[in-house]
Amino acid sequence: MKDAAHFAPGQLNYCVEINDPQGHYFDVSLRFVAQNAAVLRLPTWIPGSYLIREFSKNVLEVTARANGMACQVVKRRKDEWALNLTGRTSSAGEPIQVECHWRVYAWDLSVRGAHLDESHAFFNGTSLFLVPEGMEELPVHLQVKRRHGRATDHQSFGSADWQVACGLDRADGEPASIGLLKAGGDISFKADHYDALIDHPFEAGQLQTGFFEARGVPHYFAVYGADEDLDIARICRDLKPVCEAQIDLFEPETGKAPFEHYWFMLHATDNGYGGLEHRNSTALVCSRADLPQVGVPKAPEGYDTFMGLCSHEYFHNWNVKRMKPAAFVPYRLEAESYTRLLWVFEGFTSYYDDLILARVGQLDEKAYLKALGKTIAQVYKGPGRLVQTVAESSFEAWTKYYRQDENAPNAIVSYYTKGALVAFCLDALIRERTQHDSPKSLDDVMRLMWRKHGLTGEGVPEAGMANLIEAATGLDLSDELRRFTQTTEELPLHDCLSVFGYTLKPEYEQDAVSMGLVGQFTEQGCKVKQVYNGGAAHSAGVSAGDVLVAAGDRKLTETTYKRLLARAKPGEQVELLGFRAERLLKFKLTFAEPQAKSWTISEADHRDQQSLLAPWKDHA
Repeated sequence: MKDAAHFAPGQLNYCVEINDPQGHYFDVSLRFVAQNAAVLRLPTWIPGSYLIREFSKNVLEVTARANGMACQVVKRRKDEWALNLTGRTSSAGEPIQVECHWRVYAWDLSVRGAHLDESHAFFNGTSLFLVPEGMEELPVHLQVKRRHGRATDHQSFGSADWQVACGLDRADGEPASIGLLKAGGDISFKADHYDALIDHPFEAGQLQTGFFEARGVPHYFAVYGADEDLDIARICRDLKPVCEAQIDLFEPETGKAPFEHYWFMLHATDNGYGGLEHRNSTALVCSRADLPQVGVPKAPEGYDTFMGLCSHEYFHNWNVKRMKPAAFVPYRLEAESYTRLLWVFEGFTSYYDDLILARVGQLDEKAYLKALGKTIAQVYKGPGRLVQTVAESSFEAWTKYYRQDENAPNAIVSYYTKGALVAFCLDALIRERTQHDSPKSLDDVMRLMWRKHGLTGEGVPEAGMANLIEAATGLDLSDELRRFTQTTEELPLHDCLSVFGYTLKPEYEQDAVSMGLVGQFTEQGCKVKQVYNGGAAHSAGVSAGDVLVAAGDRKLTETTYKRLLARAKPGEQVELLGFRAERLLKFKLTFAEPQAKSWTISEADHRDQQSLLAPWKDHA
C-alpha cells in the first residue's frame, strides 16, 4: 500500500496502525475492489486451539466508504458485517473501490489473541483481519504503521526503535530478517492469500533476538518480556540440533525443511506456559524463571519443559500444519471442525517432543524417563480415562477438553497425554514385531504420512491410521489401534516398556492414604476444587465448592491436612466439618488406599539380552 488512496484490483490491502497503545487499540483498514456487494467476516477460532473464541467481541466501529462515499454497514451475525453498496457504482458500471475501517481491542497476552501496550505489539490475524466473503484466495498486502510518540508516552513507545518478528515475506523483496519499526515508520509484508495472512503472527517491540541455521534454513528467536540477562545464545545452540533432528526425521535423504525461514516468538511472563503452531513460526509463552541466564552454567529447573514446548511446536510444522485431518482441509473457521484424530496430531507430537530432545542429548535418560513417568501419572490419576476414549476426547475437544470444570478429571482424558502414550505403545509394538525381518518404528509411519499427506496436502481420513501403519510397516495393528483409541481399556504400558528392558512402578510419596479430592487452602479452610469419582470424598458426600474447616477436633490447615494423610490408615474414619455456601455440614470420611502420585521407569534388574534398543536411545 504505497499511499492511502491505493486500490489494487484482485488484491486485499490491509493496514494496521498502532495509534493508541494506552487504550490497547489497533486501528485496521482494508481496501479492495468489489463488483456489486460485500460481506466481511472474521474467524471464530484459530487453528491449533479448538475452542470458539468469539474474536469479533473485540471489534469496534466498523465503517466503510465505497467510491469515496460513506455506506451503511449492517452486522448480520456475531462475525459478519454486510456493506450496503447500492447506488455506489459509477455511471459506467465500473468496479467499486471499497475502504473499510475498524478498531480492535487487544489486551490478551496469550498465544491465541492480540496484545498492545506502550512496550510492544502482538497479534494473530484471526483477531484483526476481516475478510470479504469470496475473496479469501486473493493475494494480500499488509502494512503496519506506528505513529510518532508524544512526550507523555512510555519511553519505549515514544522514541525507541522496535524490532519486528514475522514469518511473512517482506513486500519490498528484502530477505527474511528481524525488521525495524521506527516511531512514525512502517513495515510491509505480503501473503499469497488470506489463509496465509492469518497463519503468521506479528510481534514488535524492544525484543531480545537470536539466530541460528538448521540444515541451511535461517531460524530466528525473538523474546519479549525476558530479564536483561537472558542467555538467548544458549537457547539457539540448544535448539539447533533439535530442529535438525526433526527435519531429518521427515526428510532423511534430503534434509529439506518445508519452509524457507522459521520464527520462534516468545512472551516471557511471571507465570505462563503454552504455544501455538503456525506454518513457519510459533508463538510461545513461558515463565521467565524457566529461561537460562548469561554467566549461569546450570539451567533453571523448568528449562527442560521450555525446550519440550519449543520441540512440540516445531514438530507441528509437519504434524498438523501440513499433515492434518481431512476435516481440516480446508479449515472452516466460522464454526467447529470435528475430528477424532487429535490423538494423532497432538498426541503423537507430544510423544516426539521430548523423544527428540533425548535423541539429541538435550535430555539425559533419567530426565526423559522422569518426563515419561509424569505423562503416565497424568493419565492414570483421572477416572475420566475409564469413561472417555481418546478418540472421543479428540471429537469433544470443543466442548469438554477446552471447557474443563470441576468434574473434568471424572469425565475426560487428554488426547495430548494419552495420545502420547498410544504413540509409545504403537512404537513398541512395531519395533518388537519387525525386529527380525525389516526393522521398523513409528518414525517410518510418520515419514509415510508425510509423503502421502504432508507433501500432497491431502487430509488424513478418520479411519486412515491403520492403513498408514500397515503400509509403512507391513503390520496389521487395526485391532490394537481400535482398543487403544476407541475403548477405555488400559494401555499395555508395562508390556511395552518391558520390550526395551524397563519396568514401571508406582510411587506414593509420603501419603499413607487418599481422601480422593483436590483442595486449595485459604484463610477460611480447605476449598474443595475437585472430587474424584469412586474416591473417599465422593463416598462421604463431599462436593466441589465445599470449604472444609475441621478434621476430628482439629482445625483443618495445610499442615494438619498433610500430617493427617501421613499417619492415617486405609479403612480408618475421620469426621470432617465444612460449609456448603452458608450451611454447616458433617462428613464421615473413610480413608482409602493411597493413589500413586508418580510412576518410575527404570531398567529391569535382570535385563533380557533380547531387549530392544529403546526409542529414546535410537539416534538413527
